[in-house]
Amino acid sequence: MKKVTMKDIAREAGVSITTVSKILNNVDMHISEATREKVMGLVKEYNYIPNQIAKGLRRNNSDTIGVVTYDISDPYVSEIVRGIESVCKANRLGVIICNTSPEKEKELEDLQFLGSKMVDGIIFLRSLSPKNEEWVSNIKTPIIVVDRELSMHIPDMGMVDSSSVDAIYQATQLLIREGCRKISYIGPSPELRSSNRIEGYRNALKDNGITLDEQFVYQKGAFNPETGMQGAASLFTGAGIDGVVCANDLIASGVLLTLNRKEIRVPKDVKVIGIDNIPISQYLIPPLTTVDLHGYQVGNECAEMLISRIRDDIPLSQKLIDCEIVMRESV
Repeated sequence: MKKVTMKDIAREAGVSITTVSKILNNVDMHISEATREKVMGLVKEYNYIPNQIAKGLRRNNSDTIGVVTYDISDPYVSEIVRGIESVCKANRLGVIICNTSPEKEKELEDLQFLGSKMVDGIIFLRSLSPKNEEWVSNIKTPIIVVDRELSMHIPDMGMVDSSSVDAIYQATQLLIREGCRKISYIGPSPELRSSNRIEGYRNALKDNGITLDEQFVYQKGAFNPETGMQGAASLFTGAGIDGVVCANDLIASGVLLTLNRKEIRVPKDVKVIGIDNIPISQYLIPPLTTVDLHGYQVGNECAEMLISRIRDDIPLSQKLIDCEIVMRESV
């Protein structure tokens, strides 16, 4: 069957191609309702889909944004992406997601792929190697970064901060208020995204006059349950730890599992708190006290800021999303 074109729709409706285009793009309110209904009826009848690529070339845009992330399987990242997609869908924008690897060569391939698709803007949910930051600065595309600043200055860049460092600070403060004094921190390797969350832990101890004991700090691995399991196994060897701040809920889930196997009671013997408030945290044993970073809202804010820049030329800015403690049974 021959593919239906805009020209075919116009001929059968008895109007010009320009009129069909205006109706599809909803840009001319002076076209009669009868004509609109006739054209849209034919569009539906023939299942006509406008050529967005050609449309984008004519307008020098693609109605598409790119999202660069480090691990789409991370529930918190998934929440951010859901928030981005929700706003983009409401604004008739497409989203291309690139789940990049740590290797800078693969990372550059993904960036070049987005460039080839003429995306109108890019949202970064991960850090970039300095070499690839330079490439990004040269593509003249609006950029939003989440929870981090790039090492080099890029003029057309905004940031949405989910308060992850403050979340760790609040988590540590909560344990201190609950009577904990020997508080450990379990997080990923310092080279990974958001490894700076530990600064919230350090600052909270300092503000409360508690000396930081480096033997209570475990920073290896990634943002996953295995890091929590290995960290708890390494730290709980008779040091008298009474509280654990975890860099995210996935790590906390591993900590809870290891403590259970060691027959260490939570929260009676040790209090445990996580960060992110991912859905599974409420179903852990015991249900995990955590700090909600409002990932879905972070995604909404990223998309709204970027769309305002693309469509209305509103300068990019910095936006802070407040975090919130969610009390359950592990503290």
